[in-house]
Amino acid sequence: MATVTVSVSSTGIISCSPDPVPVSGANATITFNLATSGYAFLANNTVVVSNPASQFPYPSSTSSTHLATLFDANTDSNSYKYTVHLTNTADNSTLSLDPTIENGR
Repeated sequence: MATVTVSVSSTGIISCSPDPVPVSGANATITFNLATSGYAFLANNTVVVSNPASQFPYPSSTSSTHLATLFDANTDSNSYKYTVHLTNTADNSTLSLDPTIENGR
């Protein structure tokens, strides 16, 4: 299992830590925790992998406005770009960031 902390700066810039996300072990779950109040994960498609191949066969799941998970088969050692989508709860504007997942690490 891997855990990613998602934060938003006072100027509205998203960051994910760690980046890249090292994932080890087959059939891993990557958990995304939103640490900044005033923002929320989208209800659907919070985390989207650009070219998922067979490594990310399911869409991300949003458990709450501050918790999302993504299944990673993790049967290779490739890197995958993904996008995290947030909404600003004050004005409903959306923010996105494209960090990386590194399988087999």
